[in-house]
Amino acid sequence: MTLLMTGQVIAADPWPRLYAVTGVAADDVLNIRSDPRAGADKIGALAPDAREVEIVRRDSSGSWGRVNVMEHGGWVSMRYLAPQGPGFDADYPGPLHCYGTEPFWSLSADPGSTAEFRFFDAEPAALSAGARQPAMGYSDRLRFALGDSGQAIIRRAECSDGMSDNAFALEIDLILDDDRFLTGCCSIAPR
Repeated sequence: MTLLMTGQVIAADPWPRLYAVTGVAADDVLNIRSDPRAGADKIGALAPDAREVEIVRRDSSGSWGRVNVMEHGGWVSMRYLAPQGPGFDADYPGPLHCYGTEPFWSLSADPGSTAEFRFFDAEPAALSAGARQPAMGYSDRLRFALGDSGQAIIRRAECSDGMSDNAFALEIDLILDDDRFLTGCCSIAPR
């Protein structure tokens, strides 16, 4: 699928997606800016050899990508980024790192293998993670079993953790074995 924008053809990428910094001199950095424009304030930088940089969406021109840096979100020029593997879809092969607030919790899962769930003040619990199961007729969402009777449902959607300026491109609904129902955001960036 392609989109025609201001006379330019841009491939429609599924978000989020991992990128590597490219075309930046070894003694330079790729600036992270507060807004998607070259004159915006610098709020951070990526090393010239940075890899596995998660882009959660592009601006309307397609020239800038939204990234998360610590507790802040910013923008980098897509001109200096090269895709690393596929974007997120129901068959995405990599692990997911998910977070929620009120209560604070985290889940790192590699569907088809293992997962680790943790409430903020508790020891982590190792769980099995079932195989990915795409939703019938949709490539932007999947589910997998978690533990003995829990479920994780992931879908592509803009998501906020409510605590920072970070932006996420994946939402999660999590039903735990003890019937707790949680919701939060996920990232494909390595921890």
